[in-house]
Amino acid sequence: MLVSYNWLKQYTNIEDNATDLAEKITRGGIEVEGVEYLADNISNVVVGYVETKEKHPDAEKLNVCTVNVGEEDKLQIVCGAPNVDAGQYVIVAKVGATLPGIKIKKAKLRGVESQGMICSLKELGLNQSVVPKNYQDGIYVFESEQKLGADAVEVLGLNDYILDLSITPNRADALSMRGLAYELGALYNQKVTFADSEVEENYSDTELKVVVESDSCKNYLGQVVKNIEVKDSPLWLQTRLMNSGIRPINNIVDITNFVLLEFGQPMHAFDKDLVGNSIVVRNAKEGEVLETLDGEERKLQESDLVITDGTKPIALGGVMGGKNTEVSNNTKNIILESAYFNPVSVRRTSAAHGLRSDSSARFEKGIDPNMQKAAIQRAVELILELCPNATVEASVGVVNKEEKKEVVISTSYINNYLGITLSTEEITSILESLSFSVEVDGEELTVKIPTRRPDISIKQDLVEEVIRIYGYDNLASTLPKFSKTTKGGLTYSQRAIRDLRKVYVGLGFNDTINYSLVSDEESTQYTLDNHHKVRLMMPMTETHSTLRQSLIPGLLNTVQYNVARKQKDLKLLEIGRVFFGSGDDNIQPKETLYLSGALTGEENSTKWLKESSVIDFYTAKGYLEVIFERLGLDEKVSYKKAKLDGMHPGRTAEVYLGEKLIGFIGEIHPVVASDKDLNETYVFEINLDEVISESKVKPKYEEVTKYPEITRDIAMLVDIVDEYQNIYDVIESINSKLITKIELFDLYVGPELLVGKKSIALTITYSDKQKTLTDEEVTKVHEKVLKALDEYGAIIR
Repeated sequence: MLVSYNWLKQYTNIEDNATDLAEKITRGGIEVEGVEYLADNISNVVVGYVETKEKHPDAEKLNVCTVNVGEEDKLQIVCGAPNVDAGQYVIVAKVGATLPGIKIKKAKLRGVESQGMICSLKELGLNQSVVPKNYQDGIYVFESEQKLGADAVEVLGLNDYILDLSITPNRADALSMRGLAYELGALYNQKVTFADSEVEENYSDTELKVVVESDSCKNYLGQVVKNIEVKDSPLWLQTRLMNSGIRPINNIVDITNFVLLEFGQPMHAFDKDLVGNSIVVRNAKEGEVLETLDGEERKLQESDLVITDGTKPIALGGVMGGKNTEVSNNTKNIILESAYFNPVSVRRTSAAHGLRSDSSARFEKGIDPNMQKAAIQRAVELILELCPNATVEASVGVVNKEEKKEVVISTSYINNYLGITLSTEEITSILESLSFSVEVDGEELTVKIPTRRPDISIKQDLVEEVIRIYGYDNLASTLPKFSKTTKGGLTYSQRAIRDLRKVYVGLGFNDTINYSLVSDEESTQYTLDNHHKVRLMMPMTETHSTLRQSLIPGLLNTVQYNVARKQKDLKLLEIGRVFFGSGDDNIQPKETLYLSGALTGEENSTKWLKESSVIDFYTAKGYLEVIFERLGLDEKVSYKKAKLDGMHPGRTAEVYLGEKLIGFIGEIHPVVASDKDLNETYVFEINLDEVISESKVKPKYEEVTKYPEITRDIAMLVDIVDEYQNIYDVIESINSKLITKIELFDLYVGPELLVGKKSIALTITYSDKQKTLTDEEVTKVHEKVLKALDEYGAIIR
């Protein structure tokens, strides 16, 4: 919100300069983002009078003007503005003047000397969006007689500082000059009062009827003003609006905008002759259409609150008026509207139509529900000032007065909460400086909250008001007291996650972060269990509409993106959260930490040696087992063949930690890989929360045996569908301390073997850390292995 320093000073006796004032306001809880002096870099700019205008002899679009600036010598100025003419009071930058980015020098334009420049408002630094439409493409012309040679900066009100306030949604009261005046009164300990008592109306009866049929409208006042003259506003009103970032339109519209800035109460004016004698406030009907003042035709929804003439919509309640009842230069009679609309209704309508205005911004945050009468009276007062011949009829409508809220608090509660010592009198003084009513009973305070402050409803709100006015800088700076202290540091989970990231980066992986929101289809892909989806109510796009239940879809999209850009050798890792819904929208989804990887292409590629290693299932499995080895859980992990949608039916395995299923590993199904233009791609995914919560086994470091090892090879035939894990478990079941390693070194399937059989060969390593093994000792254990394999059904070759 842009606030005029000079305007603020009219309400309070502020002695601080604009910069100090901004600092005071910021420390009081309303951030001032910047302070700008409007006349910065402007000098030697005065008011002049164009006495004559003649066409330039050598340029069709230029005019040679004689300009009187109140000096003995008149100036000859060449001007190209299309609206310049004799008899105008204009802004003149004399030779030697400075404008933002310009220094005026004596010059010749097409052979004719020019002794200055007739200026537009844009050349004085005003934003084009606030310049009146009449003067957007030309110079600015004063509507009334001005003193020649007067400082144009003062005449235009540019000798002002503009404070850019960042108003938080809870402080809607600060979106008005009166609201800020209350704030400054408290910060500077000055009494601020306004004549808010409703003035007794002495106007003629009216034929206007107002009917409210929607609960979204609490208060609605309409007042007819006849015999007005629509014209440009006086200069003081135009400058007030322009300095506040609002473009002047005409005197009637400008008055409603002025009251908006002064009271924080949005208002609107209808052309009465286009409306009639009836105003009905209701919800829109299906199929209704309204062309708003911005020229857009809008299809209305049943949730939209509309103002109607009893039949058709003439305004979107609290957002924007309709083109069909716009005040124009031909308007003679108007209906003024001052209302209180439900903030939720206005916000919903504004969002649905993508339409935001100064009015909707205030209604959305919540205006004072008791300000409508005072605001409409102020608007009528200004109209009568600018249109002396106007006649006013009595206001009519629906008014539901809201009572002040009461909050009971004690001095001790405030002091204990803040850790300071303030007397009851000091606290009362602070609250009364904010124009709160306070009743004191001992140390108990009963505080009545003005309706302009809907943000205050509980005791903690009052505590905040006290300390921000008292001053945060006055809080005592003390160190916290501890009966005992604990050493700070990362939790085990945090350390483990950081350690795993470092390990995988060291192994050549790229740590990635993908969107938690994916498409509805991708959200349940590559999941081991069925869970309810968690979908956004209003997603920006369908590709980011649902919370993910697996990290794999995001990783595959990243692989696809990189492969399409000639990056074919990839190892990607992601540690992130997935989200499982409960089916109840009122219950937060369960968040679980997953670790996932995706690999494709080659690794260890050395072109000059012509060597490379193609990533396969066992490469991916080796990288996955890094996690378990690092956490000392490798002996608890096992794998079982599995089938999973989107995965290769013969190269996918489930991962178990003890008896608990924690993830899977395998190759992406060739059809999926083909759809994404990928070669063989392998993925793994585990529930990292389950892994980290498992009781850990500290790694054991053993001395390398100094006694020789003995190896025995075994070749056997087993069923072609049998898994190596089963064979490994049979050998492990012997439970001999002499068996130190089991390695698979050959796998063969061919027509010369028995039907339905495959040949596997393994090496078993035997050793003893205490002595040299004899052949008899090894043979005894080895025969137990052979017997166990025979009982399992293997055919020893």
